Order: sequence, then C-alpha cells, then structure tokens
Amino acid sequence: LFTLNGHTSLVNAVAVTPDGKRGISGSIDKTLKVWDLTTGKEQFTLNGHIGSVNAVAVTPDGKRAISGSYNKTLKVWDLTTGKEQFTLNGHTSSVNAVAVT
Repeated sequence: LFTLNGHTSLVNAVAVTPDGKRGISGSIDKTLKVWDLTTGKEQFTLNGHIGSVNAVAVTPDGKRAISGSYNKTLKVWDLTTGKEQFTLNGHTSSVNAVAVT
C-alpha cells in the first residue's frame, strides 16, 4: 500500500499501535518516526537518542512507545504529543529488545 520514506539510515525496528492506525519505526539515524498508516504520511519524528534505535514497542493502550538504543537507554514517548516522557538508564550495554505487557 505504501512505502514510508523519511529516515536517513537503515530502519532497525517497527511497531504498530493496537488499533493498526499508526506505525513507529526506529533507525540507525537515532530517530523514531510515527506514521499514519491510513495515509502513509509521517506524523512526527521523535528525537532524543544519541545512538541508533534498535527496538521499539507500543503500550497496549496505544498512547506510548518505548524505544531501546545502542546508547544503553530506553526512552518512553507520548504518541499524542510526540514528546519524550522520560529516559530509563542502567543498562551496561546496548538495548536490543523491548517488550510491553
């Protein structure tokens, strides 16, 4: 249906909101992009990681995304505003997977 273009480097991770209306992609370019899957248009870019984004998951209510990065952090994002809510620190190496229950 669509080719979603916008990242400047390879995409490492993709997650879809539970309602199927939005997709979130994470890239080596250190960003996440939120896409409207009904139109194929980018809604916004999530900036804040200082390393590649390796993993992304969406909460069951579809309101937040959690991303894991090469820079040993996880970030929690508000998908309605596109703003970072907080950073989770403590890993000693790259975060390569994220899961949400």
